[in-house]
Amino acid sequence: MRTRKQITLVAAVLLIVSVAYIQSRNPARAEEARSEVSVQGQGFITVDGPDLKSKIDAAIKQGRARSPQTPFWTAYSFDVRPGVAVDAEWRNFKGSTTSYSEGTNISIGTSGGVTVETRNLGIFMLHEGGTSSMTRVEVYNLDRRREYSGYPVYWLGRGGNEESLNLLRILAESNAARKVTEHATVAIALHDDPRVGEILKNFVRNSQVEKVRSTAVFWLGQIGGEQTFLADLVRNEGENTEVRKQAAFAIGVSKDQTALASLQSLYGGVTNREVKKQIIFAASINENKDAGVDFLIKVAGSDADREARKQALFWLGQKAGERSLGALSDTINNSDADTEVQKHAVFAISQRARDESIPLLIKTARTHAKPEVRKQAMFWLGQTGDDRALEFFKEILTK
Repeated sequence: MRTRKQITLVAAVLLIVSVAYIQSRNPARAEEARSEVSVQGQGFITVDGPDLKSKIDAAIKQGRARSPQTPFWTAYSFDVRPGVAVDAEWRNFKGSTTSYSEGTNISIGTSGGVTVETRNLGIFMLHEGGTSSMTRVEVYNLDRRREYSGYPVYWLGRGGNEESLNLLRILAESNAARKVTEHATVAIALHDDPRVGEILKNFVRNSQVEKVRSTAVFWLGQIGGEQTFLADLVRNEGENTEVRKQAAFAIGVSKDQTALASLQSLYGGVTNREVKKQIIFAASINENKDAGVDFLIKVAGSDADREARKQALFWLGQKAGERSLGALSDTINNSDADTEVQKHAVFAISQRARDESIPLLIKTARTHAKPEVRKQAMFWLGQTGDDRALEFFKEILTK
């Protein structure tokens, strides 16, 4: 007679084989089957019903009946946008990672030249015991085991896009805590559905919660195709400064080919210093690296605002390559340059690789016409601990 453990193992193997077959015939159905494989053995309580709302209502009823004071989760899988990874570890990752509460990390980028993504995700909603309130919405990677704070999880299966988006939209527009409204906005953005962009834009236009608005702006940049909407936010002098800055950042990290040109065009028409500095930063992280360096060099060399020049120099210091290093050197050696800007250029050089920075810092410390700039170079040389810096200090101290 087979034991329960053996029967469970056989069932799991059969389910995995079924997923492989379904994948070849129906990829969408395969994702649903894969989710079911992932939740096997995690102790989730399956809830049946004709639709998502009915299942949630049934789960709440079961949860209250089982233990009225114990919090519990309701959870379901959904159609996930390609090109995003949640709670996954990658080697040689290149890209950006955004961290949300409870340790949820969302990454966008590549690993070994291949786009990273996790398509098997679940939306988890925490219901407090003894009340009707929902206190958290989280997006978790179903391929990674979690403790779920020790609370029971009522599994609702797969949620259709329309009912899932409608549910999350209500949560994002509610007066609930940030862990509900902001995270519901993120969950919407992760759906693979053409309606997502318009939903997020409506949040930006109408939401009274600034975190929901700024989160929606960020994800509009990731979705792509929203350059005009984001640019209008950046140039809108009546808009909240943080939202404008987030819009500039969203343009910078977007994959749109016109992103860098859009930032350059916006820069000349913006008067708010904080927004201008954010545009400089956004240009520095854009994928169009050569054009980004050109823009930074132009700002560093000719902008009327000292703070803008310093900001551009700082980000040039983070850029590898001879052109960015040359721009920093030119600023230091320009006899007409602002002293504070030159000191900032020295700092930017100090942040580069030692084989690049040490010779230039020594040269500046030894020969620059301005004592303040020489002193700055000496200070940063002293922070390196490099043998070449030590020899330089011995030389000048023994004269």
